[in-house]
Amino acid sequence: MGTVLIAGGVLAILILLFVLGSTGVTEEAEADESRVDLAAIVGPALTRAGYGDVIVESDGRTVTLSGELPTRTDVVAADAVASSIAEVAFVQNNLSHPGDSADIPIPGETTTVLSGASSADLELQLRLATIVATSPIAFEQRSVELTEASQATLQQVVAILAENTEVRVQVGGHTDSSGDPEANELLAQERADSVMAAMVLAGIDERRLEAVGFGDSQPIASNELPDGRAQNRRIEFLILP
Repeated sequence: MGTVLIAGGVLAILILLFVLGSTGVTEEAEADESRVDLAAIVGPALTRAGYGDVIVESDGRTVTLSGELPTRTDVVAADAVASSIAEVAFVQNNLSHPGDSADIPIPGETTTVLSGASSADLELQLRLATIVATSPIAFEQRSVELTEASQATLQQVVAILAENTEVRVQVGGHTDSSGDPEANELLAQERADSVMAAMVLAGIDERRLEAVGFGDSQPIASNELPDGRAQNRRIEFLILP
């Protein structure tokens, strides 16, 4: 009888240790999941939006931005890009700029947006930059054909222009530095033309659009690595005066 009790006790202890061990593994897995490096997600998104110089740090689901950008508008736009990423719960914006007084408010501040067309254009530019940074427009390899995923991004841009009928936009095509510079410029122009044609087909007046191919002349990342080349292959939308 005593032997049975001892054996039962040992078995109970083993079961308890197994349960505790399993719980520890689960908690450790959950902890690892909570330690996702958001800086590795936000950094490339900011680079695609033209803010590759921003220093990005993450702690859990909080992202901290630091460094200096040319204007306050850029500071706001960078904040918007980081905030648009689903995994980010809070953005600590420590960015600075050497510009004049505020033109549009940094999120969380109470500054009033200045009235007038210039402020409206700044807001629209911020929205466009956020869209293409979050879901970049891409093409099939060495082609002018938009990928299926890019169609949804383009529809967001079209929707903004449909809401703001007085706005004119430059569609800028960019490539990486692979291949001949003249061929890259031609490919960039053809891709910009392709995007513009799709926007016209979606109902945007052709007179409101301008397609320009920049080729590999305006990189936003190093062309030495695949990730950098991928970021340089992009379409940008610029509000025209």
